[in-house]
Amino acid sequence: MTVAPPGPPSAPPNATIVNSLPPASVSPKESSRIDKWTRMLMPQRSGQVGNAEGWRIRDSKEPKLRERIYKGIPDRWRRAAWDLLMTRYSAFSPRTIETLGRQYREGLEKPSTYDIQIDLDVPRTISGHIMFRTRYGAGQRSLFHVLHSFSLRCSSCGYVQGMGPIAATLLCYFEPERVYAALVALHDAYNMHEVFNPGFPGMLEAIYVQERIMETTMPAVYAAFRKHMISTTSYATKWYITLFANSVPFQTQLRLWDVFLLEGYDLFVAVAVGIVWVYRDHITSSSANFETILSLLSSFFVPESEDALLAWIEMTLGDKKLRANMVQWRREWKQLVAAGKEGSALL
Repeated sequence: MTVAPPGPPSAPPNATIVNSLPPASVSPKESSRIDKWTRMLMPQRSGQVGNAEGWRIRDSKEPKLRERIYKGIPDRWRRAAWDLLMTRYSAFSPRTIETLGRQYREGLEKPSTYDIQIDLDVPRTISGHIMFRTRYGAGQRSLFHVLHSFSLRCSSCGYVQGMGPIAATLLCYFEPERVYAALVALHDAYNMHEVFNPGFPGMLEAIYVQERIMETTMPAVYAAFRKHMISTTSYATKWYITLFANSVPFQTQLRLWDVFLLEGYDLFVAVAVGIVWVYRDHITSSSANFETILSLLSSFFVPESEDALLAWIEMTLGDKKLRANMVQWRREWKQLVAAGKEGSALL
């Protein structure tokens, strides 16, 4: 990544206000992408005439997978693609997923100490989506059941509010049993256990990596954060805890998740850096202050172009030197935590 020079001092401290979300649009290439994904994905069967247990990529199309994910998974193929990506990343077998489905159903019969809080949070979770608008409707009941059963799985994580938008997004594509299995995959394989543990240690590690990238590539922005005493946790916590649900338009969130399920949690570090990059001139403006910067980064982020955002992320996560540095910075953070010095290591 190149180093960004400071913006002009006369730059406005505030970004252009968007009065309404742009309508969800269908790419003119959607039809051709559907055809490509139809040729690329194949059902994986348990026997010659058995039902499909999952999906696999045709061997000849494997080199195309990453490129096509960044270009956008067609929505009609999103369930199959997400299932494939999570199964690969977690190495879950069909039998494991079946066992988790049974575990989900058994959990419904058990009490959870988190039930009251879950019931309070469910109607506030992506309530603008038609599936979750009706109090105690099918969508809200499914969301409650998934969060209830998942709260029984990990004694240290239990339930935290950020789990709701994640489970709700997954319920848009999967039945509750499969959503429960997906949450287990995110918890065990995608590092969400560390993110949701008390104190959110995985989130703080990601923030440390984000700050090192900003310090290296946007030194003027990093200096502005220090000058105005802007802590990264004050604006980025909701990003990392909810995986950007409720922080970007839903269609943008889905495309980010396409890549997350391929790349892992580093994707959200790249997105966080990307948003700061977009606002860098406003942050370094001579008129900027604590309130303007925090308001800017706490607001809903609407990218001018999803394709440009995803192309930037692809370039960033494809930078081998940067990825190696990210691994090193994570090691540094663990050393700081072990030495009890993590409190002074963040902005």
